[in-house]
Amino acid sequence: MDTTQPRQISVVEPIGVAIEKTKQVLFQPFDIAKWFAIGFCAWLAALGSGGNLNFNFGNWGSREQCPDFQQEIYNAKEAVLENLPMVIGIGTLAILIIIILSLVFMWLRSRGQFMFFHCVAQNKGEVVKPWKYYAQQANSLFLFRLVLGLAGFVASILFIVPLVMIGISFLNTGIAGFALANVVWGFLLIFCIIMVVLTLSGIKLLTDDFVIPIMSLRRCMVTEGWKEFWSLLMANKGPFTFYLLFLFVIGLAIGMIVLLAVLVTCCCAACFLAIPYIGTVLMLPILIWRRAYSLFYLAQYGPQFDAFQNIPDSVVVPTASIPPILPEQTP
Repeated sequence: MDTTQPRQISVVEPIGVAIEKTKQVLFQPFDIAKWFAIGFCAWLAALGSGGNLNFNFGNWGSREQCPDFQQEIYNAKEAVLENLPMVIGIGTLAILIIIILSLVFMWLRSRGQFMFFHCVAQNKGEVVKPWKYYAQQANSLFLFRLVLGLAGFVASILFIVPLVMIGISFLNTGIAGFALANVVWGFLLIFCIIMVVLTLSGIKLLTDDFVIPIMSLRRCMVTEGWKEFWSLLMANKGPFTFYLLFLFVIGLAIGMIVLLAVLVTCCCAACFLAIPYIGTVLMLPILIWRRAYSLFYLAQYGPQFDAFQNIPDSVVVPTASIPPILPEQTP
């Protein structure tokens, strides 16, 4: 494909066809078993990636406003030092558990995204077949995310550690003795952290929306998928930038729809949406539309990127994964 040729790319046209695709997958005909099968794939595709963080900021000021603050810090430090072996043991165990669960969720999420793609592209509620069929691609995606996560962690630490040191200096000196240069450095470090987060988020979004479909169509690994998408991206920077901006608008619209549903049902909808898996099944129309929207957008760049035409009608499970049938022995 000659990606340098100009073409009419729209972020609006895929909205309508994605709605029709959602109707076709979920309601033509309506099949509750299909809903739950696709819902499981969608739930697996987002496993461990959700959650809300609520931060409460107190009234931070000078030491005169909080006369006992330094004493509280001193008492906490003494308590930690007195129970240091236990604190280290519990902390190490907690960190190991978090790391193991994060890796397991990341691996399952990589499998689930290919499974969900398969269900939407082929209009099928299948679990076992895409789990096996896209195993190599999912493992490649898992390794890519692992390396990307480690790189992001290292980059964040490089900025977070100096920021923490500045924060400690502020707590020790208060506003009166805090140097203006530290304030400037603090804002610069926060800006760098935000840029790291935005970069990682952009890579994740582009991988989910475009690289995974390319990997599925080509049956290739993540490096080959990103290489092909990168060529497409470099030749169409403007349309893809507008796509990312338009996704922000779509996200706001979806958030308002969900919020309205919660308010209309007097928060009953929020209770159901908070239930793992069940909430995903209830959100299937939005989730399938979102997956189909990115696929229809990608298809505008050429028939070789059309997931709805290039995916085979049936997925063949590798015969190596099927145990042989032994002949019956006659007595």
